[in-house]
Amino acid sequence: MEGTGTTAVRPVLAEVGRINMLFAVETAPPGPGWLSLGGREALAAHALAAEVERVRRRLSGPAGRPGAAVEWRVAASVFQQGLATRLLSPVLAAGLCHGVLVDAARFHWDPRREGPLALRTSQEGADAVTGGTAGLADWVERTVVLGALARAARGLAGAGSVAPGLLRGNTAAALAGAVRALGVDRPALRVRAEEVAADLLGRPSLAGTGGYTGVDTDGAGVFRRTTCCLYYRVPGGGYCGDCALRP
Repeated sequence: MEGTGTTAVRPVLAEVGRINMLFAVETAPPGPGWLSLGGREALAAHALAAEVERVRRRLSGPAGRPGAAVEWRVAASVFQQGLATRLLSPVLAAGLCHGVLVDAARFHWDPRREGPLALRTSQEGADAVTGGTAGLADWVERTVVLGALARAARGLAGAGSVAPGLLRGNTAAALAGAVRALGVDRPALRVRAEEVAADLLGRPSLAGTGGYTGVDTDGAGVFRRTTCCLYYRVPGGGYCGDCALRP
């Protein structure tokens, strides 16, 4: 399952990108200077250090304080959870909504950009999901959790100090958030999406990071993580809804 099949990828990504901006992958091919998440440069320590500095400046700006006012590990955590959401969301949605395997390793970003992070793909064709929700969970774990996000964790560890357990918790929270957003937009897929999440959360790669503690008034699963992403340490920040530090 290498994502080289006959289903055109860009129309699939254009469709699921309408769920919300976190599911969006731009349909234009990557331009000159765009870095592949499957290559060495995009997730290398120096490239990720630059991304973390972008986040530090963005988080400190509203408070009128310099970027150094935000701890490096806090910005690294916020960056990684955002990246996890941006990778997990379209891959999950493509698999659940269209039954195709989108490869996050073939996503690219432009390190020279001035605005928010945007992704594009070099993948043209995709294979079909096989094995139901378990097969999709296999793909997500291999290509995203143990693939791009594991490489990002190594790159961040080479750039500064951030706890590996915190990053694993961020990945779990991003997964649960993507599943919840997909379920709100596509209610018929909510149960299957939560099955994929529960499967992944029970695997060694994400074991102990959190889990579903019940359902809300709409019947959607309520996720609670076992770690904190440190957002409360941002000037003006607070606790997230799934935070382990909340009472």
